[in-house]
Amino acid sequence: MKKIWSCAAAIMAALIGAPSSHAAEFPDKPVKMIVGFVPGGGSDISARILADILAKEIGQSVVVENKPGASSTLAVDFVSKSQPNGYTVLHTNSDGITLLPALKSTIPYSVPNDFSYISRVLQLPLAITVNKDLPVNSIAELVEYARKNPGKVHYGSSGIGSGPHMAALLLAKQAGIKMVHVPYKGSGGAINDLLGGHLQMALPAVQAVAGHAGNAMVKVLAVTGPKRDPLLPDVPTIAEAGYPDAQMVIWYGLMGPPNLPANVLKTLQDKTVAALTSADGKERYKAAGFETDPLVGDDFKKFVEKEFETWKSLAAQENLSLPD
Repeated sequence: MKKIWSCAAAIMAALIGAPSSHAAEFPDKPVKMIVGFVPGGGSDISARILADILAKEIGQSVVVENKPGASSTLAVDFVSKSQPNGYTVLHTNSDGITLLPALKSTIPYSVPNDFSYISRVLQLPLAITVNKDLPVNSIAELVEYARKNPGKVHYGSSGIGSGPHMAALLLAKQAGIKMVHVPYKGSGGAINDLLGGHLQMALPAVQAVAGHAGNAMVKVLAVTGPKRDPLLPDVPTIAEAGYPDAQMVIWYGLMGPPNLPANVLKTLQDKTVAALTSADGKERYKAAGFETDPLVGDDFKKFVEKEFETWKSLAAQENLSLPD
């Protein structure tokens, strides 16, 4: 009898003291990747590429689920409050993480602390583009023209508080100039009016303007990213043009809810970077007009924090806010 009790006690101790096989084997079921936009847009395209190549790395399906609404903040909030087990992750962009929280007084989540930071996926620079009739051929000439002609440079964006709007405000602040903002419901209207000569400047994504750069209707003066863009290799960066503090990118990233277990977070980070840097991953993103640019963990978090503080400060200086 004593021997039986000893065996039972040993088995119970082993069961209680053993590490969780579920955690050790993550993932052992499909992962949901939440996207805050409708199918077909840039963020959705990126998410679907990432889901497919990440599935090969983790050996489980990664299912994209679109939860559009409130400029992606519904999806962001949903993931921020999900179970921290690694099976619900967020493919997001700068809109819902740094721009809107900097411009709205009530957001249902807190930046940066309501997330686990897996990896940045890519960065999309903007192209500072002017109509052919504006008598400038560089950022220096644009700044000089705007100083001599206050209120005569009208620039279009995809809306108040959008990336292009904030990028133009940042440049204006750094250069000490005033330009007139013309908000559109999307970037397409601004590009059309720029081509038609009804607008002096716009800041579309490089991919949106690269095809027009050689048609003599527009002039691309600089890109706002940290390096030259392969689609416009002869166009200088905003830093090369003399304004390093006016850099601005639209970025996509992969995040999870806060407090992901360390081993789960590490697995997601390692496998995501492996997917993004694989030959297949690079090629598939390139075919879609993107270039992968991973930034992992704490470095990703610091990147988000810095950008968030930049937009909060600029919004306060410009007395800019969005209605709740």
